[in-house]
Amino acid sequence: MNILSPPETVREMTILNKEKFTKRVQLPYIMIPSMSIGRIIGSRVVRSCSVPILKRIKPIMNTEHPEMKLLLLNPDNLNEERENELVEAIRTLCNITPDIMSKEFTFTYDDFDIKSSIRAILPQGIEFSGYSQIGHIAHCNLRENLLPYKYTLGQLILDKVNWCKTVVNKLDTISSEFRFFEMELLAGEKNYITTVVEDKIKYKLDFSRVFWNSRLSNEHKRIIEKLDKNSIVYDGFAGVGPFVLPAAKKGVRKVFGNDLNPESVKWMKENLKINKIDEKLVDISNLDCGEFFKTIVKNDLLSYKDLEYQPSNAHIIMNLPALAVTFLPHLKGLLEGEDYKKYNFNIIVHCHLFVKSSVDVPSSWFSEEASRIVKSNIDIPDLKFLELHNVRNVAGRKEMFCASFELPKDYLFSLSNTTKRRSDNKEEEDIKKIKLS
Repeated sequence: MNILSPPETVREMTILNKEKFTKRVQLPYIMIPSMSIGRIIGSRVVRSCSVPILKRIKPIMNTEHPEMKLLLLNPDNLNEERENELVEAIRTLCNITPDIMSKEFTFTYDDFDIKSSIRAILPQGIEFSGYSQIGHIAHCNLRENLLPYKYTLGQLILDKVNWCKTVVNKLDTISSEFRFFEMELLAGEKNYITTVVEDKIKYKLDFSRVFWNSRLSNEHKRIIEKLDKNSIVYDGFAGVGPFVLPAAKKGVRKVFGNDLNPESVKWMKENLKINKIDEKLVDISNLDCGEFFKTIVKNDLLSYKDLEYQPSNAHIIMNLPALAVTFLPHLKGLLEGEDYKKYNFNIIVHCHLFVKSSVDVPSSWFSEEASRIVKSNIDIPDLKFLELHNVRNVAGRKEMFCASFELPKDYLFSLSNTTKRRSDNKEEEDIKKIKLS
């Protein structure tokens, strides 16, 4: 363990004891004339040999004599060669020949930063899995081997992260009806109503009742970049509005945001007001996604068939990766009986899904499996994708994908297309067999 790290006595601490963090340390230092400090602070050698900035301990410290300063050195970074290099650099910069002396300092709990403190209290070889920021809430997702230390970890985060007022840990259980995770309070206030800012848009939410993942900010932005001023947006699992609000802010033609969770709908409406978005531009509903497709999406699409000025495109967003693919069949025959020639715009689906493996596989397997899962659920074996985007790695063998594709006209306008597609596919396979024989 490094000299500037917490003492070994805190190792495997399941109940936080701040007194055990107290540690006496001999730190080497050099006396520098105050008037020469400006010359040395830009030196690479000086910076690499100095102590890091801690709460009370800093590289440059005052002394009893205003004309002199202490340059505190990091003993973990010093050896004879580095000392000689440092002395020579100061001699050149300040025209003095410095002596390296030492002074005792007492480090306490408050002096150690969050990273070194967490590393010190955990058993050797066990790494902390990190946390996400949701407003004033630090959200942990602790692996099983970290659970004995969860309350110590929670208090460390609360004490040492300036913005943090609440620390929670995600439990394995998830709301059966809605998509928010159950959680336990590890430290701080039991206050889950918070505000998150993403791409200059404010989202107020109750983190204990709705879903929010700060790691999806790039994905939100990626989808929004595909929209233009004449796009229509249908979000079937809208949550508190991370696609709905930026789409409306961008000034698309119309946005429809739907979520089954009434809490999500409540906060989505509140967020429209907070961000001063014209509520006439956004239609919000509280329906099952399948019902949303069959009623609101269908009726809105029907409203364009006789219009001269039609949308440039329509985007259906389905960001519920655990279940979204199971709702794809609800799009089948949505406009059955209608004349497809009256619709001069394409409908593009962005369906998020998880892809996981129980064994190690090549990275290419995940995109192939994502393709298979979507094709199987929508029942279009020859579906062509505009993009199969790997959103992020969720865990070791679990990836999140977004499958983007243009909804085929025959799938949208006819209920009988699947049988035809299967027979066409079979004929293609038979032809291939004949050619190969």
